[in-house]
Amino acid sequence: MNLLQIKDPKSNIASKQRFVVGIDFGTTNSLVCNYTNNSFKHYDKDGNDLISSSITISPQHDVLVGDSLEKKNKSYYIPSIKRFIGADDKQLKYLEQYNHIFTKKDNMLALSVFDRSYSVVDLSSLIFNYLKTLAETSESRPLEAAVITVPAYFNDSQRQAVKNAALLANIDVMRLINEPTAAAIAYGLESNSHGKYVIYDLGGGTFDVSILSLEKGIFKVLSTDGNTMLGGDDIDFIIAKWIKNNYTNLKDLELHSLKYHAKNIKEQFKDSSIEINYTIDDCRITLSKTIYQELLSPIIDKTIETVRSALNESGLEQGEIDSFILVGGSTRIFEVKNRLKKVFDCKILDNIDPDKVVAQGAAIQADILSGNSKEDILLLDVLPLSLGIETMGNLSEKIIPRNTAIPIVARKTFTTFKDGQTKLLIHVIQGERELVSDCKSLGKITLENIPPMVAGAPRIEVEFQIDADGLLSVTATEKNSETKATAVIKPAYGLTESEITKMISDANLSAEEDMSARRLSESKVEAERVIYALEQALNNDGTELLAKSEYDIILSELSKLKELSKKNDFVKIDDQIKSLESKSEFYVERRMNKSIQSLITGKGVDDVLK
Repeated sequence: MNLLQIKDPKSNIASKQRFVVGIDFGTTNSLVCNYTNNSFKHYDKDGNDLISSSITISPQHDVLVGDSLEKKNKSYYIPSIKRFIGADDKQLKYLEQYNHIFTKKDNMLALSVFDRSYSVVDLSSLIFNYLKTLAETSESRPLEAAVITVPAYFNDSQRQAVKNAALLANIDVMRLINEPTAAAIAYGLESNSHGKYVIYDLGGGTFDVSILSLEKGIFKVLSTDGNTMLGGDDIDFIIAKWIKNNYTNLKDLELHSLKYHAKNIKEQFKDSSIEINYTIDDCRITLSKTIYQELLSPIIDKTIETVRSALNESGLEQGEIDSFILVGGSTRIFEVKNRLKKVFDCKILDNIDPDKVVAQGAAIQADILSGNSKEDILLLDVLPLSLGIETMGNLSEKIIPRNTAIPIVARKTFTTFKDGQTKLLIHVIQGERELVSDCKSLGKITLENIPPMVAGAPRIEVEFQIDADGLLSVTATEKNSETKATAVIKPAYGLTESEITKMISDANLSAEEDMSARRLSESKVEAERVIYALEQALNNDGTELLAKSEYDIILSELSKLKELSKKNDFVKIDDQIKSLESKSEFYVERRMNKSIQSLITGKGVDDVLK
């Protein structure tokens, strides 16, 4: 929803256009772009619009941003910083190729450089600050705000890290938008397109695919999928490994050093090329087209598998897709386009520079949100994975299902398990599985000072609110007392590669098994509730209301349920719950009669009827 700017109709003073930009924070390169009066302006360094997302740090800790050289005067070179955002300890094995020393700073992943630690947010902010300075220097005025793009599959922690990095660079972030959505904006406005599109975004370090519907100015994301550890960098390393394994003269060179040359070889390949000849340290390298295609095939196969998964999730058939929109510098690789045409038999849209299309879409959105433009675009992005909370029995209760359009507010009501419970821990989770242990933990909040009530009496409303940036806030309210707890969920780390690529597929493959596990857990929770309630009752008035033989029968049935609840047969547990309830029904009736009698004793008819 756009803000409405109120203007005095009698005023003849024309409002000055706000200076806003779109920023494409990429793995390999970043861009900053302004859109004014239907014209794009990219702010460049030495005539190059693509600013290397790299940092060179000297032993004295002088910082050079955007340096494309591998090493300079014994300085420390850090490329592909975006790839480290949200990485956790498990994910570090996928980052070994970068040959960095990783540590921790302020509970965030950091790089040890000489005698100092730099967090990933610190390093990213240096790039944002550089982009901001480029734009401000060119326009000779301060930057007012920006729309920043992120991969569609960035989770909450990764989005928050990007936003924090921009804020650290004193950039007012109007909105974070998904990179595929930004590309759709650029094509939608420029081409006035309508229909169903696959946004195929293969960048330097990430791969995203989104299925979008474009109709009458409404961009609706039908589904999204991706991999935060798949991109052009991986192609470079595959080629580098091939060189290292096939040329003994170069076997002592580090992969990181060979990657620079591998990238050059990759960029020289054309569809018409038979082979590429390249020299490294007087060693002549020959890479044939056939071998090159074989090296690329596993990576392209992964992207195709992801596209198919997204299509299946969207509910669309392959034939309903109007065209593929190519985004990211890695889509320039001829084999990518050839394989997509062959597999999907589709039209390819690549008439906008794939390196610039995301920044241009972000710039258009910035122009609209700032009030500079009269255009009106409605963005309906979606949630990539379900969000929910943990309930009794290690069960996942989904509050917002995956592929729900955002921004959104969703609520569900819960209650307490035990009498007199005054505190409730709310564990927020992400994922598709039925058990919490198979999902990703995002954070926890505690609702305190709940008035003591019998189990089931409190009404605790849990509200999930996701803003346009995809960031989550959680509020828990006990409705009887209006006791409230609120937290913005900022997980410490992002999803690992295996979590991102397998969470959805694992959920599908394990659906039957998960439902059985959920059914068992629900039965055990119900058994625990029945046992607790009945034991409380027996301790209170069991000997008063029951004969010894009656007491023993209930106790025997209770003991059977306790034993069965330790086992994994939910059918037998359910049957024993029914048996216990049947054989204690008369006891429940006596307790009810006792309660009614105590209420009316000593009172007249009129008092009772009031």
